[in-house]
Amino acid sequence: MEVFRALLDPGADRASRRRGLWLYGLALFLGQGGVLLLLSLFLPRAFHPALYLLAFLGGLWLYRQGREALKEEGPLAPLVAVGLGAALFFFLGVMGLLLRPQGLWLLPLGLALGLNLVRRAERLIAGGRGP
Repeated sequence: MEVFRALLDPGADRASRRRGLWLYGLALFLGQGGVLLLLSLFLPRAFHPALYLLAFLGGLWLYRQGREALKEEGPLAPLVAVGLGAALFFFLGVMGLLLRPQGLWLLPLGLALGLNLVRRAERLIAGGRGP
C-alpha cells in the first residue's frame, strides 16, 4: 500500500506518513489484542505478588525503550517506537491475564502507554516536538 511505503520515505507527504503509522499501529494492536483474547481462554491464573513487580519493571523498560527509539535519527524510529508500544500492550496484557481478576487493570494501562508511544511517534513525523 502507498501509505506504508510513505512511512519509509522521509520526504513523503506527512499526512500519508501519519496515516500509515496509525494503520501500522492499529494492525499491531488489533493482532496482539486478538492473541490476548485467545490466550485468555487457555492461560491459567498464576497469582504471585512478584508478578506485579515484574509487570511494573518490564513495562517501564519497554516504555523507556520506545521513548529512546524516538530520539534516534532515521525513518524507522517511529516504526520501532510503535512496535515497542504494541509489545508493551501485549506484555502488560499477558501479565494482567496471569494476575486476573485483580490484575486486569494492566490491560488498559498497557493500551494507554502503547497509544502514548504512537502519539509521540506521530508528533515526530508531523515535525512537532520529539519524545
